[in-house]
Amino acid sequence: MSVILRVGAGIAVLVLGYFVLGFIADHWAWFASVAMLLGGTALAGWILFRSRGHETRDRTMTAERHDLMRSVDKMNIPAFDAMVGQLLVGLDAKRVKKFGHRKNDLGCNFVVTFTNGKRIIVRAKKDDKTLRRRNGNRHVQILGGEIKARWDCDAGVLITNANLHWMHHAARNEAVAHQLGVLIVDRDRLAEWIDTGIAPVELRPARAALQATSTNSSQ
Repeated sequence: MSVILRVGAGIAVLVLGYFVLGFIADHWAWFASVAMLLGGTALAGWILFRSRGHETRDRTMTAERHDLMRSVDKMNIPAFDAMVGQLLVGLDAKRVKKFGHRKNDLGCNFVVTFTNGKRIIVRAKKDDKTLRRRNGNRHVQILGGEIKARWDCDAGVLITNANLHWMHHAARNEAVAHQLGVLIVDRDRLAEWIDTGIAPVELRPARAALQATSTNSSQ
């Protein structure tokens, strides 16, 4: 009896399979569409899951750097200048010389001499709200005019915890800086430098960056 049931079940399966395959063959376009829809949905879900994972890591990194810059904002001016000095010492530099303040709001000056003989004037300017009110142009213009005339350097760098790249001011600030041979290292780039310990690409290697900056400033 059990043998008869097994044979009957096998025959039933074969008959059912025959009709199922026939149905699929008659409606193959519909099944293909459903399969493509399900596959596309699964792929989109996987991509979304992965992208959200990356966004979460990016938000975490951004939050950490925001916390880092909040601690920088709380520094007094001497502490901010000392921090910038330590960053400059980490460059491929032969000498870093500090000149201090001149009883004005322009900031602290460092002259960095590289092993290839190139020199840059670096101005450390802690955000006192004047940078953002004046969009940074005043400080960039003054520094650009002093690169050769006052400091006999090849390029200038403005380092600040202010954000000079917000909204529509970024293009104007960069245009003025590019024309005068000044590299702007403002809030985001400064946070990255402090966080990673790696200087902006324009300052590594110094030879290529300074030559390019000098060429731009002379045009």
